[in-house]
Amino acid sequence: MKHTVFALGLVALAAPAFAQTLGATQIEAEGKVLVDRYVVLFNKGDVAGLAKDVYAGADTAALEAQFKELRADSFGKLEAYSAGFCSIDADHGKALLKFARIYTFGGKMNDDEAKAFDLVKTPAGWRVAREADASFDSTLSC
Repeated sequence: MKHTVFALGLVALAAPAFAQTLGATQIEAEGKVLVDRYVVLFNKGDVAGLAKDVYAGADTAALEAQFKELRADSFGKLEAYSAGFCSIDADHGKALLKFARIYTFGGKMNDDEAKAFDLVKTPAGWRVAREADASFDSTLSC
């Protein structure tokens, strides 16, 4: 029994280290969840969800205006291509999302786009503290 508990303890301790050796850092894993949530809520036009589950201190009036404009322009969905993440410290990081906005009838609304996000870790998890448009050929650096 002692050997089984000890072995399970070693597995539990080794799992995070093993994941990191495979290239998965904590901010990559948790940041991916945040970006996936961002895409789902953005595609729904869910301002309340974005304000609660994605942004730290969202400007809901600006989000409402953005979605009103997108809907008027036949926005269909945001198609994410890739996301990259890097850690600044335990509570701060950055993300770069590359995507296209697709019309309801198909085709890209604009050329391929990118957003740079400053991330902050809150008691509720990682949140977007600030975002800015970025060039599609941008690379992430911390």
